[in-house]
Amino acid sequence: MEAAELQTAFLKQIKNQLPSNLALVDAIADQLNLSNDSAYRRIRGEKHLTFDEIQILSAHYKISLDSFLHLQNDSLIFWGKNINRNEFDFENYLSGIVRQLEYFLNADKTQMYYLNKDIPIFHHFMFPELAAFKCYFWSRYDLDYPKFNKGQFLIEDFIDIFNNTGKKISDLYLQIPSVEIWNLDCINTTIRQIDYYRETRIFKSQKDIETVYSCLEKLIDHIELQVECGYKFSPGKPQPEKKIKYDVYINEFILGDNTIAVEMDEEKMVFLNHNVINYIMTNNKDFINYTFETLKILLKKSMLISEIGEKERQLFFYNLRERIHEKRKSA
Repeated sequence: MEAAELQTAFLKQIKNQLPSNLALVDAIADQLNLSNDSAYRRIRGEKHLTFDEIQILSAHYKISLDSFLHLQNDSLIFWGKNINRNEFDFENYLSGIVRQLEYFLNADKTQMYYLNKDIPIFHHFMFPELAAFKCYFWSRYDLDYPKFNKGQFLIEDFIDIFNNTGKKISDLYLQIPSVEIWNLDCINTTIRQIDYYRETRIFKSQKDIETVYSCLEKLIDHIELQVECGYKFSPGKPQPEKKIKYDVYINEFILGDNTIAVEMDEEKMVFLNHNVINYIMTNNKDFINYTFETLKILLKKSMLISEIGEKERQLFFYNLRERIHEKRKSA
């Protein structure tokens, strides 16, 4: 491929990442501090991008030049922003999720795949009390956030943000067609977290223990209803205007790792969970293709329970509820 063709392909990759309201010429001019005329000359191939300009654009739009130029090596480029343990803020964390989901929805066609280790994070926000507990647990136990290392957890201290920004996450997630691969053990982490806080008396209120267990059971009930219908909807609203496809598979032998793979028109992205609630992502084509091929293999070896497979579906969700009931009895 000649230099001019490479430049055109490089700029096209940037254009595919832009929101619909931002023109490529404005994006290039802004990032390179150029006039629109100078930006147009680069877009038309009349002037070559300099190495400095390529570096600026690659860094901003997270483009791996190794992958783009098809250089053969064993390196994989990921990017992400680790949560600052000393400055963690619920609002900032949730707002980051909102921005990412909004980016997914900028495409004309989006499909999300989720290989579950736990209940997919987006589901929790349909029940704010459960989301408040989960985020508090991550902040105190997993992030060792100093602000929460002492004292007790009370839902009403944190619920406002989850009634607002948390609801935005839920509403956006419900607009994205999704495929999820579940295992019975996906629920175990949340049950153990509730049990741990109950035994160590970090829950300030016995009522809150019951509330969190109740929300978890309601969430499982709601997920089952969506799976039965084969599309997404908000709790208590089973007749949405637009039926967003929701496919759930069960795999008895594979417990996932919370990998998220997303298809957006011609673009594909993969997000990997690390260090509890941090994510890194890549657009390396080889890695992405390998991930999607792995997902296809797992789907072939898993059982679809959306809309069909009534017996298997009912048994699966019955077993999930039994695990909750067993712990609630001792609470």
